[in-house]
Amino acid sequence: MEFMTLIEEMEKIIEKSPHIPLTGRVFLDGDLFLDYLDRLRTALPEEVRQAQWIRQEKERLLEEARLKAQSLLAEAEKRAEMMAGENELVRKARAQASEIMARAQRLAEEMKAGALSYADGLLGQLEASLNQALTQVRQGRQELQAYPAGGSAGREAAAATPEKTETQERR
Repeated sequence: MEFMTLIEEMEKIIEKSPHIPLTGRVFLDGDLFLDYLDRLRTALPEEVRQAQWIRQEKERLLEEARLKAQSLLAEAEKRAEMMAGENELVRKARAQASEIMARAQRLAEEMKAGALSYADGLLGQLEASLNQALTQVRQGRQELQAYPAGGSAGREAAAATPEKTETQERR
């Protein structure tokens, strides 16, 4: 997962950066850090594509389960019609058809529940990963924004950056 690798590299950069005594702050190469943020932006769409694939896979599994259930129901109906000759045979056929239909419905529900559980688990993992990454990015931004800028040009740039970033976050 390239996304997590980039975050780990950013953490290493912060850990290796020179610390300002008694402040808990570090000196960072702004261009290098911005480069990593750009790389994170390009890695993020891969995570989104993975989530899309998971959704499509869930839909495919649900459709497969529905088709199998229809097939089993059609088979049960054909068997019931073939056995409709005599009363005893008709009774047995209806009982067997009902059993097959109930089994098909149980199977379809199990497959559907399994597919939903699988997709939910994967999406939950993806959500946790993205939330963790977002938290780390926000913490990094807060640290960068709290860092005293050198000169008034640096303060103006720092003041303009949060507005630009907030606009990007809304997208």
